[in-house]
Amino acid sequence: MSAHTDWLKRGPLPGRMDPWAEAPHYFQQLHASLIGYAIEELDPLLTARGFRLGREASLQIAEGREPDIFIQRMMHSQLTQPTLNYELAAAELLLDPGMMLQDETEWQAITIRALGSGKLVTVIEFVSPGNKERPSAVLDYQQRRERLVVEQGVNVVEIDLTRSVKRLVRSEIAQQTAYHIAVYVPGESPRLIGMAFDQPLKPFAVPLRQDVVPLTLHAHYERAYRALTLAGQIADDGGYTEEHLPFPATLNPEQRQHCLAAVQRWRDHLHRLSADET
Repeated sequence: MSAHTDWLKRGPLPGRMDPWAEAPHYFQQLHASLIGYAIEELDPLLTARGFRLGREASLQIAEGREPDIFIQRMMHSQLTQPTLNYELAAAELLLDPGMMLQDETEWQAITIRALGSGKLVTVIEFVSPGNKERPSAVLDYQQRRERLVVEQGVNVVEIDLTRSVKRLVRSEIAQQTAYHIAVYVPGESPRLIGMAFDQPLKPFAVPLRQDVVPLTLHAHYERAYRALTLAGQIADDGGYTEEHLPFPATLNPEQRQHCLAAVQRWRDHLHRLSADET
């Protein structure tokens, strides 16, 4: 890898979240990679403890369905009810069945289940920035989360890596930190792990039944950010400007100026490296 490419992948703000990467278009890419890298780290730790990992529909988009309840209902319906083949049924009436849509923006969550029984133990959610802006979506999600924790005894971990004036956590403390991890353990009060705007993301303990395992969050963010060359995408899109900075109301003038100055230094060094290589 050339020095220019390495610097490009590094981005203007190494060692912390790139605030421009919090925009939904870029964060969606990070979301998928973060889940993959987190599973890669957790898999050997959990397998040794009798658990398995999976990707399932996020509670943020599950339309009122907790993952374990949905699977139980699906299995029951297969035994007791006929399955509708909509395409075939419509065709028999000489009607257009339409095209099956693929949801390109589907959000997923990490699920931890007991080996053998398949019982859901923990759900790890990476919060979507868009889902924090719609009051109805926030309320639906909060109700689903509460049912999982209170009624079914499932741990829920929320990782919120985008600044916003709205949060999925009902707490003023969440408003005081740029990023946070909320941990919901049945029978305990929720815990909030706050993370500062200008600091690396914190590692944290993923709750299981009688144990926890560590997850090194910032290492996965850095790996995803570099692999996707997000800084290069943002630069090519003309995004590294003050007017394109997501959630500007959450930053003070000093923070905005620091970020813009860092972007300019990064650009200047990129130009020098490019000149040296030509």
